[in-house]
Amino acid sequence: MDKMGAFAAAYLAEYRNAPLAILDVGSAAIGETESYREIFDRAPWRYTGLDLAAAPNVDLAVADPYDWRELEDQSFDVVVSGQAFEHIEYIWLSILEVARVLKTNGIAAIIAPSRGLVHRFPTDCWRFYPDGLPALMRYAGLELIESHVQETYAYPGRYQWGHAVAIARRPERSAAEEQAWAARIQAAKLVVKPTLTLADVAGLRIEAKSKPPSVLKPIASLDAIAGRERERIAAMNTWKTRAGVVYWQLRAALRALRKPFAKLSDFDR
Repeated sequence: MDKMGAFAAAYLAEYRNAPLAILDVGSAAIGETESYREIFDRAPWRYTGLDLAAAPNVDLAVADPYDWRELEDQSFDVVVSGQAFEHIEYIWLSILEVARVLKTNGIAAIIAPSRGLVHRFPTDCWRFYPDGLPALMRYAGLELIESHVQETYAYPGRYQWGHAVAIARRPERSAAEEQAWAARIQAAKLVVKPTLTLADVAGLRIEAKSKPPSVLKPIASLDAIAGRERERIAAMNTWKTRAGVVYWQLRAALRALRKPFAKLSDFDR
């Protein structure tokens, strides 16, 4: 919430009165009392929460995590996702869908763990180092605006966690480039298709439609996430936080002394 709030405040503030269409990928509120709806669901913005099944904070349940046929190409100004990409097996396909539904000049903001305990729902596949999310953005043809990986503690009392954040925009493309990217996206989806026929390959000759761009203008990095991180660290620089760090480190040390060595990682927790 803190990082996504910093993104919205920095990059969308001048568009508070513009009718932005905003998609939240992996929006289900599972065991949480907060959601990104609190940040983005405000008039005249239109917020849509997307996930795989009906749940709190889900407006649209898609049938296929890698082929959002329920959504048209270039239909959203902003696509956000937080704490979802680590659970997606084929993240390179999902990021292609993010790029597909973004309007020209639209912005994507992805937040996912850079470190943390295994937490399957139903899978837990990925952690992201500094080059991870930027590589995904490039793969999808998105232009990176800002990238930040947390090198300090994410939360007081939960010191094993850190997060990676990447913000990128969908660039302007010629008609030929749009057609090539549409074919590439369809070709990538064949990777997970149970059966493959010649008809599938022939169907890659796709004619992409030209659509109006987003009201968002191209923008350079505003250093929003790293700036918020500096503010947060300054606010946490208290004796109470430092005592908490000592407490959790001592707990880890006692656990290391008491538990069998083979169980120290708690991978199934």
